[in-house]
Amino acid sequence: MSASREKKKRQETLASGTVDPKAARAAEQKAAERKSNILYSTVAIAFVVIAAALLVYNSGIIQRNQTAVTLDGQKYTVPQTAYYYQSICNNYASMLGQEYLQSMKSQAYDGDKTWNDYFKEQAVESMKFVHAAKTAAAAANVTLEAADEETIKANIDGIKSAAAAGGYSYGAYLKALYGPTMTGSIFESCLRDQVIASKYATQYSDETFVYTDEEIQAHYDENKDSYDVIDGAYVTVSGTPEIKTDDEGNTVEATDEEKAAALEAAKEKAQAILDAYSSGKDLEAAASANDATVSTTIPSASSVAGGWFFDEARKGGDAEVIADEDNSQYYVAVFNSRERDEALDYNVRHILVTAENLDLPEGQEAEDDQIKAKAETLLASWDGTEEGFETLANENSKDGGSNTNGGLYENVAKGSMVAAFQDWCYEDGRQPGDTGIVKSNYGYHIMYFVGYGDTEYWHYACENDMRNEAVAEWQTTMTNGVAAEIANGGMKQVG
Repeated sequence: MSASREKKKRQETLASGTVDPKAARAAEQKAAERKSNILYSTVAIAFVVIAAALLVYNSGIIQRNQTAVTLDGQKYTVPQTAYYYQSICNNYASMLGQEYLQSMKSQAYDGDKTWNDYFKEQAVESMKFVHAAKTAAAAANVTLEAADEETIKANIDGIKSAAAAGGYSYGAYLKALYGPTMTGSIFESCLRDQVIASKYATQYSDETFVYTDEEIQAHYDENKDSYDVIDGAYVTVSGTPEIKTDDEGNTVEATDEEKAAALEAAKEKAQAILDAYSSGKDLEAAASANDATVSTTIPSASSVAGGWFFDEARKGGDAEVIADEDNSQYYVAVFNSRERDEALDYNVRHILVTAENLDLPEGQEAEDDQIKAKAETLLASWDGTEEGFETLANENSKDGGSNTNGGLYENVAKGSMVAAFQDWCYEDGRQPGDTGIVKSNYGYHIMYFVGYGDTEYWHYACENDMRNEAVAEWQTTMTNGVAAEIANGGMKQVG
């Protein structure tokens, strides 16, 4: 019976002045059942709608197109922003470790701002520069060429290889790295933006920030303390009072008298070391006799000890006790000489040998001596020519930075390579054509020395610092010229 007919019947019954109690109860029960059915149907439909919405939301489709940042009117989505955000996080993770980074994100950075907020700010700064450089590149007709496409392909192939090694698909690996909104096409688009921005920035800086020898010399003359090498040594004598605890194990603060006494004792010990050295005793032996050690790594000129070493009044043979009472210590300092760092740059080829070079059964871990033996075997197979070494490097080296160009690094400045690698290149008597094997944290390096260049380190370092300072100022100008608007809803999805 339709609602209109029921309503008409009720009206007729009421109009006649009679009520059928049984019919009324039946009508009420039926109405209640109908209301209940409608309610359950509504809840079921709502549940299906919510479940479907959650599936869509969790897939990242909604957030993928959500704006997080707008730069000069151009909208950047959540995954595009996540690309730069994660790059910032990766830099910190490489230094601190992923686990610590995750716990650090919620910690305070500055006032109410967390580290996560800071990472997002830095991501936006990176995006602003890439946006500005990409725009400038288009205006200057700077485009990606074959070599740039190879760089992009190599990066993508590297990601795909890492994904396969971890048991991921390419898409799933990108989501693991950058969040559920990332896709291959978005990742590759962001990568292309970075490459074109980097290419433009490099070309611009190479063409714009060029310095003459006279300008470099003037910079050196004004900043000698940053580039000179000090030959000397010093002994640190602590004047901190011995730590004491009470019966409950709590640290007891030293009295002013105890602090003064400990500092005076340190001064006397430092003087004893200096006296022994001045009388002809070896500094190492004099320090050891007083439970102290010698350091030859000279601190910066801004420190108390460094200030003494870099004082232009210093002469070879100077030796002195230096007070550093603010830090409750004394130094015994010995100065031998000061000169410009004139180490030459060098050209070298190498083959990096790692566990990846070994054909081991699945699940078996490589031993250090196995990796070393592999390096020795490869070197023994070399035909003795530079061309043969190039081929050997291209076929075997695991260094992605040089295993397509014969393992070659050119114009390498002092301080650019890990210590073991660099020390081998600067060993006394090193000659072109020399070979050897050195170990570093990366693995074993089969070395082939090509020869020294003609740029002294002080000259390179001055020019590099001048250029870096100018580039930093230029980047700041470029970045500050971009108007940014943060979409809080979209930005919340980042990270």
